[in-house]
Amino acid sequence: MEGTNNTTDILNWNETGPGEVALSYQVVTSLFLGALILFAILGNACVIAAIALERSLQNVANYLIGSLAVTDLMVSVLVLPMAALYQVLNKWTLGQEICDIFISLDVLCCTSSILHLCAIALDRYWAITDPIDYVNKRTPRRAAVLISLTWLIGFSISIPPMLGWRTAEDRANENACTISQDPAYTIYSTFGAFYIPLILMLVLYGRIFKAARFRIRKTVKKTEKAKISDKCITVSPALFHKKANGEANKNWRRSVEPQPSPCVNGAVKQADDGESLEIIEVHSLSKNHLSLPNNPHPLPCFENRNEKNTEAKRKMALARERKTVKTLGIIMGTFILCWLPFFIVALVLPFCKNSCYMPDWLHAVINWLGYSNSLLNPVIYAYFNKDFQSAFKKIAKCKFFRQ
Repeated sequence: MEGTNNTTDILNWNETGPGEVALSYQVVTSLFLGALILFAILGNACVIAAIALERSLQNVANYLIGSLAVTDLMVSVLVLPMAALYQVLNKWTLGQEICDIFISLDVLCCTSSILHLCAIALDRYWAITDPIDYVNKRTPRRAAVLISLTWLIGFSISIPPMLGWRTAEDRANENACTISQDPAYTIYSTFGAFYIPLILMLVLYGRIFKAARFRIRKTVKKTEKAKISDKCITVSPALFHKKANGEANKNWRRSVEPQPSPCVNGAVKQADDGESLEIIEVHSLSKNHLSLPNNPHPLPCFENRNEKNTEAKRKMALARERKTVKTLGIIMGTFILCWLPFFIVALVLPFCKNSCYMPDWLHAVINWLGYSNSLLNPVIYAYFNKDFQSAFKKIAKCKFFRQ
């Protein structure tokens, strides 16, 4: 999204003269921005192709990711080439009518891209907080509604300047192409396109994290509880002496005072009432192998086969929690890093034109940092997904087309 752009009188001083430096700047900038645009087009096109060709990817969650890729592809194809030309030449050369179209497409596509991130967050929030009922509600129709809302809000923000909601100074300079600097529109557009979606995403992903952490820690508690319940206890061998002499039936129980032993999965398991004991397994015992009744000796305990599994499940649960934190951190961190500097500048500069100063090079970096979000979105939302990775490999090897 373009802001006030006085860009690229960068490095205009040099012993060899400003013209030569400007030419080198134009060459380097053209190559860099051209590569950024190319990779953004290829990345988003691959995501769209993967969803279209791989049936396993054709679900509601991925439809939203696919629609995000379509939006970012539109940014890459319709907006970035003109923005790059404006950046390299340091002036607008396409006329004011094309400028209006460019600004409208810029605001529309970038706003829709940001709102798609909100739609994805909302879908994930419903899926994790209401997993049973949302299975039936998670339909292509619902995805279509969410996608339509992102474009509707985008239109409501991009169209008003074309209908006159701007200042007279916005088109006073024929060599400049800037978004409306009207204070009321600035507040309306920046809050509608970024600040409100940012707050919504922070709330949604915060609740997603809490719900995921609750489930993971609940699993950990269950595994630890199961581990405690499998603890072995030491019992006087007099019990087994009676068992060996046939004084008890096959399933016999007796109240004794349990003494917890560090060993696990032995022949004795504590019953649910906490008092009685049930013999689960007794290996062949004879008088030669039994201790004397008057000399209680702990029954040899056998290694708990489930202990390692329990510990492994606990470690896996904690690893899932760390992965959840990492994933949410990448999603929100990248979004904030790309767009927050731009929208701070877009909100503040129209209100302090005379008192605020920002170097042109910094404005250019901030502007293109926002655009780079269209390149990073397919990496974050698709390329980290194993199903997408498999589909990308098939595309690379042309397996889909051979079939």
